[in-house]
Amino acid sequence: MKKIFLAIVVAVGALSLTVGFSQAQTSDWTPGGPKHLYVKPKEKPAHHGVYDEDMKCLDCHKWDGTDAYTSATMSMKKTSRGRAPREVVEAAIRDTLKGKGDNREIYVLSTSFDNKPLATVAEFVMDPQSFNLVAMSEKQTEKLFHIYANPNVSLAYVKQRDDYMYFEGALGVQIVGKALQLQGTDPGYEEAARLYIPTLPLPKPNPTIPQPPGVDQLIEMIRPMKIITKVIPERIVIMNRKFKEKGYHAVQIWEPQKK
Repeated sequence: MKKIFLAIVVAVGALSLTVGFSQAQTSDWTPGGPKHLYVKPKEKPAHHGVYDEDMKCLDCHKWDGTDAYTSATMSMKKTSRGRAPREVVEAAIRDTLKGKGDNREIYVLSTSFDNKPLATVAEFVMDPQSFNLVAMSEKQTEKLFHIYANPNVSLAYVKQRDDYMYFEGALGVQIVGKALQLQGTDPGYEEAARLYIPTLPLPKPNPTIPQPPGVDQLIEMIRPMKIITKVIPERIVIMNRKFKEKGYHAVQIWEPQKK
């Protein structure tokens, strides 16, 4: 019994030492996080977005220990002014992520395993009605093991520009949600495949392949070989400077409607 008690005391002491050491490395540590990450209230800059008149700076520019939204995004969660109608936000998301008309775009997919993040470039196709996204992958890839262990994922899309005034016309989308892995025999696999496959660059008819395989045939070909990842968004944040031309915030948030 004495040995067990001694072991507990040693373990607690080691934990206290570790926490104390990690906090000692940050001289401006506070219970709410490091002070240098906070914004100090000052005169509102000219480019500041609109917000409710009764709000104070710290209503948005403050981390509460669990909400890691950026200041711009937090303001959209807490104000009514500057918030675009839902149909306007949805139209902007569809227009931004439409690809070349097939809703296929290149994203950065962020996953995490054992508290170690991984960013992967991946092509996803978005369902323009539900905003669910699907991607097809070879088996035994690193991101699939990550998703199996931790289904919480994030996707980022940004419109590439080649002019020097990049941020002036910034256009990007961040998606946070849950990822579901679909095997060939799983319900929903065929539906997801029918959304994804038509966007693939299929070979044109030639002497070797007089008639490329149709969607039905391709689905049967990929069932045993491919995993389909379906991302169900829990939050979509779109930044589009054109929103400001209509009196809205440049950043808008879409969340699924509660049933």
